[in-house]
Amino acid sequence: MEYAFTTVDGCDGILLSGRCTYEDGNRFHDMLRDWDFVANPVVRIDLRFVTFIDSAAIGMMFILANRCREAGGHIVATDAPPHIVRALRRATLDRYIEFR
Repeated sequence: MEYAFTTVDGCDGILLSGRCTYEDGNRFHDMLRDWDFVANPVVRIDLRFVTFIDSAAIGMMFILANRCREAGGHIVATDAPPHIVRALRRATLDRYIEFR
């Protein structure tokens, strides 16, 4: 998994790309540490370049959703490929993620 802080839908956001797997745990936690949830409780993530997501990475998305909720926000996911949306919905993450 690679990530970059960028503009998503005209707001601060995160671009994720590549395969999102267990091996990305440290990188994912670095991303969380660098994001200002107080200033940006709504995290916009662009998923257009994500090719694969495993169960550990889905767990990481739950961690992100909890951090957003604690700050009074939520996740807005844009441009996710259909297979990624299906995986996140199967895990009931659609309760915490607004898909666009």
